[in-house]
Amino acid sequence: MVEIIFLGGGGGRWETILQNKGTGGFRVHTERTKLHVDPGPGSLIRMKEADINPWDTNALFISHCHPDHYTDGEVIVEAITKGMTMKKGYLIGSLSVIEGFGSFENSISKYHQSKLKNVYVLNPKDSVSIYDITLKGTKTKHGDPFGIGVRISTDKGDIGYTSDTEYISSLVDDFDGVDVFIANVVRKKGERIKGHLCSNDLIDIIHSMNRKPKVVVITHTGLKMTEPQKECNYISEKTGLDVKFAKVGLTIKL
Repeated sequence: MVEIIFLGGGGGRWETILQNKGTGGFRVHTERTKLHVDPGPGSLIRMKEADINPWDTNALFISHCHPDHYTDGEVIVEAITKGMTMKKGYLIGSLSVIEGFGSFENSISKYHQSKLKNVYVLNPKDSVSIYDITLKGTKTKHGDPFGIGVRISTDKGDIGYTSDTEYISSLVDDFDGVDVFIANVVRKKGERIKGHLCSNDLIDIIHSMNRKPKVVVITHTGLKMTEPQKECNYISEKTGLDVKFAKVGLTIKL
């Protein structure tokens, strides 16, 4: 069985500061892989609330160099490496996260990176296989020019994660046919802001897919999305799909 466990559905600066919905990212657990995706502020606390043992973590993915996605990353590395006493586990991230670029400093220190078995820079269309999963980078359009989304392939199906991005046509092909589609939707209905998706953007992406997902999860909702479940219902009505909000503890099984 493959499990996806969500550690909050909030995102953006204001929501991250106030912590109304949690910004801990999500986990993908397979037989061999315990992957943490985008561990923003409070991820360790949310894991404790969800009864997840951080010491079991053996891989970390960080999509881009913004604090609501990377803040707890170094602590996760310390869990992976058993308190920095063992050289093990994997870090996969964008160029900005791993190496830094311009005003974006690397999000995970070189010291922490040195304690991992392998560190991979992932660009759009690049793939890396670890344990029993494969991660393929997807394109984004956001404040971090090297930010990426990811398509995670498991033996039970595919999981798609947009990360932070505004609408771009490549999202349709990148996530066509995924079983679970996780979308960072900051604003409701047609309230578009630069660098982010709104609900209507997600609806357009889904309508353009040849093979629709079985389940859609919205996460990274901003402060102004005060009723995320209501927004899920709206997206479901427009697409005919099962749409869920990434509240702390939501678990989806493949």
